[in-house]
Amino acid sequence: MNIDKLKQKILSKISEKELEKKVNEKIEENSGLLGEESAVMLVAQELGIEITYGDDEEEYDFSIKDIADGQKNVEVTGKIIEISPAKDFNRKDGSTGKLASVTIGDNTGITRLTLWNDKTDLIEGLKKGDVVKIENAFSRKWNDKVELNSGSELSIEKLKKYDESRYPILKDNYKISELMPNLSGTINAEVVTAYPKKEFSRKDGTKGQLKSLFLKDDTGSIRGTLWNELADFEVKKGDIAEVSGYVKQGYSGLEISVDNIGIIEKSVKEEKPVEKLSISELTSFDGEYVTVSGNIVNISGSREVQFSDRTAEVQDIYINDGTGMVKTAFWGTNRSILDGLKEGDYVTISNAKLRTYTDNTGEKRADLTYNYMSELKKDESASKKILEEITEIKDILNGSAENSDVTVVAMVTNAYPVNEFQRSSGGTGKVRNIMLEDGTGSIRMALWDSDAETEISEGDVVKLIHGYAKESGEYMDLSTGRFGRIEVNPKGVSIKSPRNYIADLEEGVSTEISGTIVDYRKQDVILNLCPNCRKRLNLVDNKYLCEVCGEVEPNELLVSNLTVDDGTGVINCRVYGSNVEKVTELSKNKLKEMNMDALADVLGKDVLFYGTPSFRNDDLDFAVKRVNFVDVSKELEVLKQH
Repeated sequence: MNIDKLKQKILSKISEKELEKKVNEKIEENSGLLGEESAVMLVAQELGIEITYGDDEEEYDFSIKDIADGQKNVEVTGKIIEISPAKDFNRKDGSTGKLASVTIGDNTGITRLTLWNDKTDLIEGLKKGDVVKIENAFSRKWNDKVELNSGSELSIEKLKKYDESRYPILKDNYKISELMPNLSGTINAEVVTAYPKKEFSRKDGTKGQLKSLFLKDDTGSIRGTLWNELADFEVKKGDIAEVSGYVKQGYSGLEISVDNIGIIEKSVKEEKPVEKLSISELTSFDGEYVTVSGNIVNISGSREVQFSDRTAEVQDIYINDGTGMVKTAFWGTNRSILDGLKEGDYVTISNAKLRTYTDNTGEKRADLTYNYMSELKKDESASKKILEEITEIKDILNGSAENSDVTVVAMVTNAYPVNEFQRSSGGTGKVRNIMLEDGTGSIRMALWDSDAETEISEGDVVKLIHGYAKESGEYMDLSTGRFGRIEVNPKGVSIKSPRNYIADLEEGVSTEISGTIVDYRKQDVILNLCPNCRKRLNLVDNKYLCEVCGEVEPNELLVSNLTVDDGTGVINCRVYGSNVEKVTELSKNKLKEMNMDALADVLGKDVLFYGTPSFRNDDLDFAVKRVNFVDVSKELEVLKQH
């Protein structure tokens, strides 16, 4: 009896403090004549916990899930799932050898032990359902599965005493929920979907065929595959079938490779072919297999995804049929199906698995997964070169653009820091806001998570491809969304800022001016603002006071008012934040130290300011959003065009 093991069973039902109390009570009730071990056993009996004897000596705690490639002297216990009797084989040297195998399982997994020559004698007298202890085996990977092999000191012992709850129950017929990977079993299930027979080419050049089924019972669902001659078996949706085969883990759940199938009850329903759906309809068909068509608008690069037990590669395509856009994922070797495809190709994807989910905006979405039952066909006659339509920001702001799919080219006028936040699910997310200008208007864009880490600076040109725009309070925001992607300073793409003379400026029309700084307003370059209400603070007895919020710690904002002359007129230009650092070519700390003396050094500088003019106190002011210095050679080109 392993008293520590028994205590662990008790602690799964009561706390350690309760156990200690109950044990002491038992000892006191028996006037101290009862030992701790006996008291623990009495507590276990009261709680209905089965007491097994000798299990510590007979069973190993090492589980099948713990077996890894390359281990030696493996010691494990398991229930025999299958036994393959010994059979002779001929070696290359003409001698004869023997080979047998036994498949064992516990509640953590199933593995096969291969026995060679005299070790095949170790399974004599053993049968399916026996629990055995295996010692001195070694492990190796074979066909992507870790299996056991017989070492020279291998031993197999049948156990008489064991904890039945540690091992799978062997049945003639299983419920789908009882199936485990690497188990061979039989189920009775309804055929939810029966796909047409499909041919494929083997590596040796010969042809094979398969038929795929989707099966369910009252406990779950599973995919089944009928191979080669068995693929000719007639089965249809609604049939109740008895299916036997080998169970394995697939990309999206358990699958059964069918060895035998029979119809218990034929369906009386008339089977209809899978109809092609429009993408806008997909969210109503969660969990089903669907067929869609459309033009490819984006093909992603291949990426790795880490699962708990493996790493897999996936590549996505996005197709648009005019009613919406949907992503289809191609896993593993299915990625090769995308070879030769390009944006604009018109494709039909049939029998793709659909799943729905709710995105972070609360909207229901649909994704597709291409699997071995799916098929992709390209229609050359419907394929076309997709002409990229650039959406102007003004059309987004005035509501004349289709906001669910926009491609925008604009310049970054402000790039704010990355902020982290806590998701409701408990994880951490990242967001960064940037301001974009394209000459027709200005709009904010939110970059989420990995996009938030993209290197973007003020003055960069950003191309948002297949993004979307949405209302955010009083404003419109841009986002990459599910289908969009961003390119920073894409080759061959530039933003040509509209250039105007100061004399021709119009209120509210963003533009660029070129001129010389001829004066500045005599005011501190640091503006101290209330962090709560943004009002200007008063300094009283070395304390910053807000008229509304009282004493506060100020937010420091760099500010300067510079007068620019371009020969046609002069205008006051308001410059804030990092743009003050750019125009003075000094750091914030240096500006605080020099204050207005720093502005004296900018007199005579030739500058390019991009911004928006507006009236302040009956005079036209220029709010600067971007600062550059004059490049003489480029200015000559501009003057030629003016």
